[in-house]
Amino acid sequence: MADVTDGVARLLDGLGLVAYDPTGKTGDLFVERMPSTPDAAVCLSLYDSGAPDTVNAYDTVRLQVRVRGGTDPRVSRDRAWAIYSALHGLAGGELPDGTWLILAAARGTPAPMGADSQGRHEHVVNVDLDVSSPSTHRTE
Repeated sequence: MADVTDGVARLLDGLGLVAYDPTGKTGDLFVERMPSTPDAAVCLSLYDSGAPDTVNAYDTVRLQVRVRGGTDPRVSRDRAWAIYSALHGLAGGELPDGTWLILAAARGTPAPMGADSQGRHEHVVNVDLDVSSPSTHRTE
């Protein structure tokens, strides 16, 4: 399977919600790391989704979207809600990395994480992604 974090990053970039540089050198969306700058940034990370279901011809991966803003909590909250709205319920399409997205379902609405050591507020939303790729060899 292709890199689903890259696919989601490119999708969000295409919607104008983030600025994604796949090299990680510029932009404001980063994969599996939250750098100290810029102040307003988004981090996409996969986390454990449990044992795969061998009966299904797709995988469920869990994605955490961590959004940092400034000292005003509305900045990160509003951006987290915009990303939530773009992903939750998205279904039946190919992500820019070639991954087939069957369904994206948020596990809850954006939640505050508080401020970091520099006073920048953060919000997080977790999303389950049911995905497959042409290389999936399971049968239904």
